[in-house]
Amino acid sequence: MDFNFFTPMLSKFLPAFIDKALLQDLVATLIFIVLLLILRSSVRHAILRRDDLSPDTKRRWLITVRNSALLVFLLGIALIWAQQIETLAVSMVAIAAAFVIAHKELILCMLGSIYRTSTHAFQVGDRIEIKGMKGLVLDTRLLATTLLESSHAGQGKGTVGRTLTIPNSLLLSEPVFNETRLGSYVIQTIHIELPRAADWEAAESVLLAAAGDIVAAYAEDLERHRRDIEQGFALESPSLTPRVRLSLDEHETITLHLQLPVPLGQRARVEQDILRHYLRATTTAGKVQ
Repeated sequence: MDFNFFTPMLSKFLPAFIDKALLQDLVATLIFIVLLLILRSSVRHAILRRDDLSPDTKRRWLITVRNSALLVFLLGIALIWAQQIETLAVSMVAIAAAFVIAHKELILCMLGSIYRTSTHAFQVGDRIEIKGMKGLVLDTRLLATTLLESSHAGQGKGTVGRTLTIPNSLLLSEPVFNETRLGSYVIQTIHIELPRAADWEAAESVLLAAAGDIVAAYAEDLERHRRDIEQGFALESPSLTPRVRLSLDEHETITLHLQLPVPLGQRARVEQDILRHYLRATTTAGKVQ
């Protein structure tokens, strides 16, 4: 059907910025709706005038006609406005792409927050490490996580009184180490380096004695912690008895690695106590050169 006949008449009543193509689509839409309403009304009245149909059958036919008219209406509008819909879709895609590029970091932070929530990676009160940053989780928000920083000086692990704000986008690209996921104790490793000629057995005895005295102070609570891990996570708990491992990575030195279970938040204090005990014992006895 040629709608150019109606275009001059309608153009008098429409704003000047509406172009010819858009005006033709408006005319086509109007005629299509009128014809569809006339057809639907005619079919509806024809069904109602049928005396050979039961009320239930008439109702089913009326519902079918109504749903069919709606489907035809949607298809007709989509065909008439196909070009405008395509243009709009391209524009929306371009806008969406520009929005994603401009706000990529914010979107990644929100996705990181969803990832943290869905995986239960950590919560407030946990001690975590991510990308070399360690600390106690103070707050979790949609865009960032706040940590109370732990010291990285030497082997110290105590807090230093300042906070870290980490964007949640890091959760999508970096592994998160949660030290409190399995309870309130962790395995602490203390490294002692000796010359090859030194009496490493004496040093080992001093370290084990110092570690044994410290662990004895919380042995009962440590045993409960071990049972909780085995029952709650169906895991075999790591060795909770202090032990020393040896390594000969260097040609002129022997390295002793003391491993012992330590309460969270007390690793720096325990490490300093053991080092002081070791220095006093070895200096007094003169066994380790």
